[in-house]
Amino acid sequence: MRNIPKILLVLFMCLQIPTLPATAMAQTDAFDAQIARLNTQIAQAAAENNSAAVTGLTRDRNNWIAFKRAVENEDAGQMMALQNELQNPYNYEPGNAAAVQAVPQDESGPEFYDQVYMPDGKGGYDQLEKNDVRTSSSGGGYGGFGGSTSSVKIPGSKSNIRVAKGQYNFVVKVYQGQDPSDIIKLARFEIRGRAKDRYIDVSKSSHAMYTNNSHEVTDNRIRISFKNIGNQVYEIHIDDEIEAGEYAFMNGDKVFAFGVD
Repeated sequence: MRNIPKILLVLFMCLQIPTLPATAMAQTDAFDAQIARLNTQIAQAAAENNSAAVTGLTRDRNNWIAFKRAVENEDAGQMMALQNELQNPYNYEPGNAAAVQAVPQDESGPEFYDQVYMPDGKGGYDQLEKNDVRTSSSGGGYGGFGGSTSSVKIPGSKSNIRVAKGQYNFVVKVYQGQDPSDIIKLARFEIRGRAKDRYIDVSKSSHAMYTNNSHEVTDNRIRISFKNIGNQVYEIHIDDEIEAGEYAFMNGDKVFAFGVD
C-alpha cells in the first residue's frame, strides 16, 4: 500500500531522531487523511468479501491511530515501538470497482459501522456518548525522556448515558470479515485533574540515551466477548463484573461512553 509523501516524511523524522520535531505536530491533517483512506479501503475490501484484507487494513488503521497519538503526546518510545509495523503495511490490491459497487450494502441493524449502540427495545438503536479522543501526556522531559504516561481524556466527570448495574445491552455492526475484538475495547475511566474530567492511561514509556521502552496499559481494561446475531451485528457481552463508575468503549480515535449506577 502506498503512503502519501507527507506521512512518510513525518514517520521518517519522528523515528530517526530522539526528540519530536516541532514541524511534526502540524501533521494532524495528514494522519487523519491516511486513517480515512484506510477506512475507505476497509469498506471496499469488505464489499469484496476479502477477509484477509479487512484484517490487515484494520491492523494498519489501528497502528496509524496509535502513532498519531504518540506524536501528539511526544512519546518517542511508542513511536519507536510502532516503527516495524508501520514500515510493513498490508499490501492491498483493490478488486474490480464496478463489481464492488454492485454488491448490495446491508441496511439492517445500527446506522454506522464500528460504533457501539444500545438497542432501544423498539427495533431501533440509541447512541452512546460519542467523543473524539483527546490525548495528553504527563511525566518525563521534552519528548518524554525519563518516562511518560499517555492518556485519553473525555471532557466532564459523568456521562449523560446511564445504565443500571447488570443491565447491559450493547451491540456493534462491523464490516464483512472484520473481527469486532480487533477494534472494540472497553475500559474504566478515572475522574481526575482540576477540571474533574474522565481519563484512562493507554501507554507508559521510559527513555534513556540509547534505549526506548514502551508498553500498553491494560489493567484498566474490561474483558468483553462478542456474539454474532446476524447481518454483521454483534452483541457485546461484558465478561467481568463491573462496579458503578464511568466507562467507555474505545475504537481508535473514537470513544463511546456510558456510566453505571
